[in-house]
Amino acid sequence: MGGMKKADFDQLKQWAQQDWKAQAAFREAAEEEYNFVDGHQWTASEKADLEGNSRVPIVFNRCATILASVAGSEINNRTEVRFIPREIGDVKPNEVLSAGAEWFRDQAMAEDEESEAFRDLLICGLGYTETRLDFEEDPEGAPKVERIDPLTVFYDCHAHRRGLTDAARVGRIHTMTRAEAKEMFPDALDSDLDADWLDKVDDVDVHRNIISDQYTNEENDQNNSRDTVTIVQIQWRERVRKVEYVEPTTGKREEISADDFDKVQKLVPVQVPHRRINARVWCQAFIGKAVLKESQPDPGNPTLQAMTGHWDRKEKRFYGLLRSMKDPQKFANKWLSQTLHIINSNAKGGVMAEIGAVQDVREFEDSWAAADGVSWLNNGGLDRIREKSGPQMPSALMQLTEFAISSIRDVSGVSLELMGMREANQAGVLEYQRRQSAMTTLAGLFDSLRFYRKRQGSSILHFLRAHIAPTGRLVRIVSKGHEQYIPLAMDDDTRKYDTIVDDAPSAPNEKEKAWSVIQQMMPLLQNAGLGMEDWADILEYSPLPSSFADKVRAKAEEAKQQPPDPMMQLEQKKVMSEISENEANAQFDQVRAQQIMQETQLAPIKMAAEMQSRAMPRGV
Repeated sequence: MGGMKKADFDQLKQWAQQDWKAQAAFREAAEEEYNFVDGHQWTASEKADLEGNSRVPIVFNRCATILASVAGSEINNRTEVRFIPREIGDVKPNEVLSAGAEWFRDQAMAEDEESEAFRDLLICGLGYTETRLDFEEDPEGAPKVERIDPLTVFYDCHAHRRGLTDAARVGRIHTMTRAEAKEMFPDALDSDLDADWLDKVDDVDVHRNIISDQYTNEENDQNNSRDTVTIVQIQWRERVRKVEYVEPTTGKREEISADDFDKVQKLVPVQVPHRRINARVWCQAFIGKAVLKESQPDPGNPTLQAMTGHWDRKEKRFYGLLRSMKDPQKFANKWLSQTLHIINSNAKGGVMAEIGAVQDVREFEDSWAAADGVSWLNNGGLDRIREKSGPQMPSALMQLTEFAISSIRDVSGVSLELMGMREANQAGVLEYQRRQSAMTTLAGLFDSLRFYRKRQGSSILHFLRAHIAPTGRLVRIVSKGHEQYIPLAMDDDTRKYDTIVDDAPSAPNEKEKAWSVIQQMMPLLQNAGLGMEDWADILEYSPLPSSFADKVRAKAEEAKQQPPDPMMQLEQKKVMSEISENEANAQFDQVRAQQIMQETQLAPIKMAAEMQSRAMPRGV
């Protein structure tokens, strides 16, 4: 643990129980919200009441479409991370580190995982990912960015700030087979491979069943023969005493634990410039009935990173975009079900009949509803039967239904333009402005994603510098349109970098914006004498496939590498000689014209001088 105290199992267990219990209400609400998005919008009791009254539990799931449009906007406006060294007078981004972060995210398929986590944010208010290196898949460490089910995560019960930056701890519940647990912790005792004490937390039994367990079988669970175990992964923050000193041999600043520094000073009492500091570091442990494993993937940040939605001060929990849409969706379902019930119950009408007006009551009831049936009556029965006047459809019912449907969009702030469902014939500029207005309403949720990317970028930077760079891993670098693999070497002395989140030029919306500007500049670019390589760079920002730009760039490279044609060279020399000759003739003509002009200007003066010389006497 690098000089830190050994993990206290009792303390970790207490934290996990306390936080897991505190988020029990959130897990119950989140489970209901996930079911709601999946179309299960009637509770069991509500469906029973409807079916008992011969009503149909109708669901037209509009919430899922709205959430899908917002999630799609995130996909079309993805961002990238750049690292800028914190040095005086140097604000140039580190291209190797930035490219290394891009390689890390590509290998981990981070964009797809983060899009799933952002959808979790929209639904329940929390989205989680874990950024780590998998040394089982690759001995050198395979980059991993994994989306985590929010119902399996707990955090400091006192935290409430954006991104859980004030959380002193965060944890995750792993449910796996006992065989997987043995492979994961080969040195642990079999009796310690299950944190069954989590079941004993008050009021948690119901909510713990929310954790997805693909191995759970109800019959086996009743027989107590379930071969699954629960492992708690917990990360916590603690303060440690460190010494910052200057290494005499290299002159670089280094850090070491205070205890280790004191030991070295006793053995080698050399005066080294130093200062003692208190630092916050993050630790990690896996626990069952005991501490199974201790590790420290990133001492600066937790690898379990959170995207947070809106904060409910009363219920002390986060919530997402779905929460405001639930009531309008429920009311829309209710009014539609009520309308269908009124239409069905009054389609055939009712009848009032006196006793003895019909021969067979049962046969009359069956034949009355049939349009082609014959209903036999007693003599004089026609005067003793009267149809019921059907109730009119309430005029306000459809208005209430339309109001509930439109309110689903109104409370979410998602306009028809953002969903691409506006059918009005309006100008494209106006539609774009309305789409941007809707994005302004949702800016808080996208800002949470941006804030998450900054924190995650710090973890990626740590993995690149501490684990990947020492192995000499090859990283794909794209510079001036050329792709090449170079070793990720960290030979700079910069200790701190600023993590900047920038719009990715590969995002579809960013390409459309850039291409619209380039189209306006196209007349100027045509006369600029650009080469094929320049046009290939421009095509990178077009909506055309990237492979097309790569083909243009390959053609330009091929044209450079091919040996020149002798005939073409002769033709070029001939053309160049003609150009030189024409230029020489033009210069000669220009000089001759200047001489003629000078002679023309001097002609009157010469003539006057000659006339004066002739007029003078010869003897003078």
